[in-house]
Amino acid sequence: MKRVSGPVGWCVLALGLVLVAGCDKIGDKDKDAGDEKVVAATVRVRTETIARRAFHDEVVAPGQWHSSGEVVLPAPFPAAIESLEPRVGDHVRAGQTLGVLVTRESRATLRGAELLVREAQDDVARAEAQRALTLAKRGIIRVPLLAPRAGVITRRVAEPGAEVAEGADLLGLTPEDAMVFEARVPAAQIAHVHAGQSATITEDGVPVRNARVQRILPAASTTDQAVLVWLRATGGPSPMLDHFGTAVLTLGAERSALAVPAAAVAEDDLDATTRVAVVDANGEAVWVVVKLGAAVGGWREVLGGELAQGAKVIVEGQHGLPDHTKVAVAP
Repeated sequence: MKRVSGPVGWCVLALGLVLVAGCDKIGDKDKDAGDEKVVAATVRVRTETIARRAFHDEVVAPGQWHSSGEVVLPAPFPAAIESLEPRVGDHVRAGQTLGVLVTRESRATLRGAELLVREAQDDVARAEAQRALTLAKRGIIRVPLLAPRAGVITRRVAEPGAEVAEGADLLGLTPEDAMVFEARVPAAQIAHVHAGQSATITEDGVPVRNARVQRILPAASTTDQAVLVWLRATGGPSPMLDHFGTAVLTLGAERSALAVPAAAVAEDDLDATTRVAVVDANGEAVWVVVKLGAAVGGWREVLGGELAQGAKVIVEGQHGLPDHTKVAVAP
């Protein structure tokens, strides 16, 4: 081989060293990039275990609280209303004093005596008028208006100071056992509903109420083909009339089935399939198509699909995750 010497030779040698150093740096960058790809390919996820759970079929129906029968509180005699306390929506106890009525005769006597006092022209007349007023006040007849039953005030017809005839409506009271949740059950599902059936009623800001079907009304709504079903609460605080909520009616006997957390379920917008991501023995996320049934307490019943009890399904980090991606399960 011919040796290169002199200034040209040194230049060639220097250029060669620079190229070798550059290649080493490129190789290091490729190696680092490769390491980064390995790390990026492992996705941290959170999982839960497929288990057996108890399920039952349900009918979900919106509705609101109504009165199925109002008790009217009338004036028992011609009277003046001295006081009337409850307002619409107030809950009252059986026997609670709701107001005070004054007989029209005693009220008229009192007003007559008050007129005498105002019109008295001398001391003698004023003294006589004052005695009459004292007697009228002693003789005034006040009668309390009592709640015949516990319930909710649904109407307030009169106000204090008014004079009413005998039998005039004063208040409307809905007894607690006449307060019903009127649910709108889809007509296609009404065949599964019957009196005595257990249910729950959910309302905003109120604990879930237990209830039972009281009555199925005979006619379906012409607007949405829903059948009206009355439910009565079996416990808890008194409901508020006209408040909206959702009734869930339990159908049939309870059954045991494989279940996956609802958080694990993903729906494919393209083919409308339902899938879950299972972590296999190699630590990879494998998407499995499943058929799901009832939902209870954040779990979905598994009706079909290659899932086994005890398998791990991803409940956090699975959205947008490609099939067979390496995953690291968070503790």
